[in-house]
Amino acid sequence: PPTRRGRYEMSKKIFITGCAKSGTTLLLRMCYAFENTEVLYQKGFDGHELAFDDFIEYKPEKPFTIGKRHPPAILSNIASPELDRQHDIIRKEDIGIINVVRDGRDVVLSDGNYVKPRRWIESAKQRDTYSDIIDIEVRYEELIKKPDQVQAQLCEVFGLKAAHSFEEYPDYVPDWVYEWNVSVLARAGKGNKTNYGKRKLSPEGILRRPHAYKDVCSVNEIEEFETMLRELGYLG
Repeated sequence: PPTRRGRYEMSKKIFITGCAKSGTTLLLRMCYAFENTEVLYQKGFDGHELAFDDFIEYKPEKPFTIGKRHPPAILSNIASPELDRQHDIIRKEDIGIINVVRDGRDVVLSDGNYVKPRRWIESAKQRDTYSDIIDIEVRYEELIKKPDQVQAQLCEVFGLKAAHSFEEYPDYVPDWVYEWNVSVLARAGKGNKTNYGKRKLSPEGILRRPHAYKDVCSVNEIEEFETMLRELGYLG
């Protein structure tokens, strides 16, 4: 979708959104690389996700403030009147939006099929519905393959300045970020074996099971799912 690149030259609130399991948490953690930027990853924010209204009302302590969506959130969840309300507020408050997109075949297989196909489909469709508020779209695949290139784009769009290179991730991220996370700890208590620890980027892990998405999509969902994959350029 068209973006609003290069509009910002002063302090700014920036909101990371996108379907769950698309790399939104990874990008939020990587944003510790920027100077004069408050990353809203702390107790009181469910570890790393911040309700939309709480983000809007938050009083910044630094020139730039970056937070990550908590459901229900625009560009992240199945359509509802709440998302239209958020859209209106984002326009009124001039909130910066980073929309993270990932190949849906990986999304619906990640973390024990945590995300259902319908949620990914609806999130992808909203790229057109709410294109007027998207400042930049970050592809998960580019983020882990070409992190410095993505970082440079974020700097260009929002006027951010880098204190560290995204390539250095996770060396510059505080250890406590990985030690305290309500949602991850809750899932771990249920026997989840996913390693959420402090680890380097792993580009080799992309799309290891290219056809397995068909096992989790209903017959009625497969055609729509594949249509969105094609629109995003993930399927020929």
